[in-house]
Amino acid sequence: MHRSLFNSVVFVALVSAVASAAPELTMQDLQALDKQQSWSELLDKADQVKPTARTADWNALVKTAATHVLEQIDKTSHSDWRVLSTLVAVVPAAELKYAFLKSDKGYLEGKGKTLQRIVAACTSDNGCGALVVSLSDGIEQFPKGTARDIALLVSDSPADALHFWALAADEDKETCKQSQLGRAVLDTLRHGKLDRQVADAQHVAGVCFAALESDLVVELVDAKDGAPYLKNACPVLKTHGAMTIAKKKKCS
Repeated sequence: MHRSLFNSVVFVALVSAVASAAPELTMQDLQALDKQQSWSELLDKADQVKPTARTADWNALVKTAATHVLEQIDKTSHSDWRVLSTLVAVVPAAELKYAFLKSDKGYLEGKGKTLQRIVAACTSDNGCGALVVSLSDGIEQFPKGTARDIALLVSDSPADALHFWALAADEDKETCKQSQLGRAVLDTLRHGKLDRQVADAQHVAGVCFAALESDLVVELVDAKDGAPYLKNACPVLKTHGAMTIAKKKKCS
């Protein structure tokens, strides 16, 4: 499933929820959905409780429902990615509505474990890369090796892969030897416009400078005046390795 299609599923779900102009709900309504184990529906409707009634118990119901959805994802057959993607789409939609979920340590740990199991069953052939990237949002520390596995899984999209390469390189510098990592860094330094992506590329270039220096310098020599690469790569090149003639000329 392509990322654009997956994002469309989430967007349509959100728009439909807003457009329905559903009636106001009470905590009793949410508690009934919880007892019925209708956790996806609870997440869809919890924002219909008026703000003044959103107590700590309301927060707890939302968190519990989100955690149960993760458990349902765990139990879903990983051989049917279409069914799984529909269930996974509930997670980013809920996190968009209830931002406190992404700051809850217990919830994020549970999401990380769920993601690890999905990644283990995911291959580049079954189109689950976009699903994995979507589910990973907000996780900054994965189980060991998971960030590298995700980066490899989505390596055909450097923009998606780079953040995971950054986490993987911090975890294990052996990751710096991956050819896909070097391609993602160079591609982003050449064309990157988003601050977060460029920052990740600069971070990886610094951590992996010994492995990437040759390619970084060759790209520097070939770069035209005013090229984005100069702006993006020079901060790293000027602070790592010897100050060569090329660096002095191009990064002044």
